[in-house]
Amino acid sequence: MPTGDLGPIESFPHRQMRTTTDVVCDPSIEFIHGGLHLQVTHHLFPRLPRHNLRRASVLVKEFAEEQGLTYAEFGFVDGNREVLGTLKNVADQIKIMGKVAKDEAKEALEKKMAAKDAKKGPANGNGAHLANSNGVRKKVMT
Repeated sequence: MPTGDLGPIESFPHRQMRTTTDVVCDPSIEFIHGGLHLQVTHHLFPRLPRHNLRRASVLVKEFAEEQGLTYAEFGFVDGNREVLGTLKNVADQIKIMGKVAKDEAKEALEKKMAAKDAKKGPANGNGAHLANSNGVRKKVMT
């Protein structure tokens, strides 16, 4: 489900219906979602008490149909699978960002240590100490 910003040409209801979805479930297990299985209606009316979301969602579906908007719904199993898949994608992206940040920090530290060593000159006239790719400082003979 695309969540990009389409700017001022997109109405608020259209954006909420384009970027959110409902999880259809039996009323006997709605408590599992705490009323937030009706995300579309919740996003349109965030202050509406949970016990009114189901009735309001019927009106929102009618509005969507009148306006030619898509009201996205998933079944309980597919909806939860979709949510878990999205959460996994986000976690994978964060993992990549963490690796990039770690590599950039390591590279910056190596540059800083090399600059510091270059300022000092040869250690005791026997060579300079330089950090290798693992950050381990080694004596280099000159």
